[in-house]
Amino acid sequence: MSTDPNDPTRQENPYGQQQAWGQQPPQQPAPYGQQPQYGQQPAPYGQQPAYGQQPAYDQQQYGQYGATAVPARPAGVTIAAVFGFIFGALGVLTTLAFIILGAISGGAASDLEDAIPGFGGFAGAFAGILIVLGLLALAWTIVMIMGSVRALSGRSRVLLIVGGSIAIFTTGISFFGSLGDENSTAGGVILSLIFFAMSIAIVVLLSMKPAAAFFGAHRARRGR
Repeated sequence: MSTDPNDPTRQENPYGQQQAWGQQPPQQPAPYGQQPQYGQQPAPYGQQPAYGQQPAYDQQQYGQYGATAVPARPAGVTIAAVFGFIFGALGVLTTLAFIILGAISGGAASDLEDAIPGFGGFAGAFAGILIVLGLLALAWTIVMIMGSVRALSGRSRVLLIVGGSIAIFTTGISFFGSLGDENSTAGGVILSLIFFAMSIAIVVLLSMKPAAAFFGAHRARRGR
């Protein structure tokens, strides 16, 4: 290329500057949508993709599937609920027995007063005690049945633990009382021991870590 300013064949640089020998021409940005030329560096890691480009499949946020999944019901919770239903059935029978005996005692109080003056008041008080015990047994029965249902559904273990604690107290008195009673038979002692062990098992099984995790997962799921 001639450098003479009077040379008619001399061509001007369109940008007003002559390109020196060995210099690379300025690189123009690639048009929108074109792939970068060979030798260009890719975009730095972590940079957001250009407008219109889809993100990589593994970068899409779908959430962690199964993060709030509830674990399977532990066998200990099922066993405790079954024991609770057994105690609930016994509670129904105990409630009926106390109420029926109380009604009979109350009805016989007037006859006893006529036969033995002053004894009718004692029979009436005894009937009242039996009815109160029947109402307490009814309340405990409701606690055991409702607690077992709520435990099986994973909603709460509190009611069943409370009912089991009451059962530990009552069956413990029955068991240790039968040990000290000379008139108790071996079958009665064994039966009292079985009920005492079942009541302890209810509280222990519901207090174990698998049961705590099971009910905790249900609470977290309801709190969402």
